[in-house]
Amino acid sequence: MLALACLMSATLYSLRGPLGLRRSVASPLAIQSHRDEQQEPLTSRRLTPAPTASASLLSPALPGLNYLGFTAHIFSQGGNSLVYYLYVPQPLNPQQRYPLVLLLHGGGERSLPYYTAAQNEQLLLNQSYVRVWSSDYQGPANPHIQQRWPCFVLVPQMKQGQQWVNVPINGGSYHQPAQPSIPLQLTKALLDRVLQAYANNIDRTRLYVTGLSNGGYGTWDAIERWPDLFAAAAPIAGAGDPSLAARIKDLPIWAFHGSADPVVPVSGSRDMIAALRAVGGHPRYTEFAGAGHGVWGYVYSLENSPLRVSDFFPWLFSQHR
Repeated sequence: MLALACLMSATLYSLRGPLGLRRSVASPLAIQSHRDEQQEPLTSRRLTPAPTASASLLSPALPGLNYLGFTAHIFSQGGNSLVYYLYVPQPLNPQQRYPLVLLLHGGGERSLPYYTAAQNEQLLLNQSYVRVWSSDYQGPANPHIQQRWPCFVLVPQMKQGQQWVNVPINGGSYHQPAQPSIPLQLTKALLDRVLQAYANNIDRTRLYVTGLSNGGYGTWDAIERWPDLFAAAAPIAGAGDPSLAARIKDLPIWAFHGSADPVVPVSGSRDMIAALRAVGGHPRYTEFAGAGHGVWGYVYSLENSPLRVSDFFPWLFSQHR
């Protein structure tokens, strides 16, 4: 009841299988840091989703910050705030319930205090791994997510200096802190509110979480803290707490990592997969042989590559609780 009371007091403001080894090839996307992606002006393509009755529980979006169907908002609770971007499938069929994807970004996309709201939006939404979830995405290996699996997409943006999990990002496996980090705690409350706002539109049996790098840590942490919330999880280049694997042994999980990752040690994923299998779980795991940190391009089909995981999205959207 306390959690529900806290949620209601929150305010929204506008503003599974054997080890899979894939041999790496020379690819700039496989080794580049997510903060180095080429930027393009956000003003070039802006869409404003049609308002819906269910969305009236949310305050209006920040004016002028609509990009590729994403609208920008601020969620506030307990004196803390979190900027987030919400994609609502269009047209929204009132007779249909849609899955929701929670996407946790990497450390390079944290908002900067000296940036304007528009610049911070560009810092995150201009990343290919975010744009790919929009119906207007155009890329060389476009998976056409919205055309094939229309879905809500929730992308929170933490602030400079914050982490999804309050542990060293280069340390690999860790012991879970007693409390979630502020941005992850806010994200959970935000997700609850979005589910309430779109109660007639979102399929609660099809909530998915995926994230990369710092967001890979956040993905593992989220499912270990709330093991009954999500229908599937896809952590990329992250790490979790192996001692809590029993909590999520029955959850469909597909983890990814580069064997030569210089940022997050590959042991972070290997430890979690081994722990899950030791307690009877059947996670999927793909390790890209010789690849570095930026393997999400292969997972999210951001380029035509022999390493592209073409069955990832069909797998993800087939999962139900």
